[in-house]
Amino acid sequence: MDAYESALNYLKRREHTEKELFMKLSKKGYSRDEISEAVKKLQEFNYQSDRRFAESYLRSRLARSPEGRSVLLMRLISKGVSKSLAAEVVDEYFDEHEEEINEIFSEYQKKLEDRKGEDKARSTLIRKGIRKVEY
Repeated sequence: MDAYESALNYLKRREHTEKELFMKLSKKGYSRDEISEAVKKLQEFNYQSDRRFAESYLRSRLARSPEGRSVLLMRLISKGVSKSLAAEVVDEYFDEHEEEINEIFSEYQKKLEDRKGEDKARSTLIRKGIRKVEY
């Protein structure tokens, strides 16, 4: 199996950043040139997209474990999304889904307060970059 086919197999399971593919394929023993060629081909066919990864990642994180803009931005950058693209995607997503995100944050806050109490909920929200929501 060549680097392109291996990368396709990874992308069949979920979106990956270019950086993630480079790391996984390097561990499999493919050369830097083989990986570069494979990733370039994947991007030409729109099989790999850091933007699409970022959008999918935001939806997933907000649904499972809500976090604020700054924390999500940091997570995307750590996954290999460029700082400028990550900031653009986070800003667009939060602007386009403001009401939905506020509702998610509010429900999350209520759940935390019921489970942990107001003080511990507040510290969790701060750690996750979520401003206290008034409901």
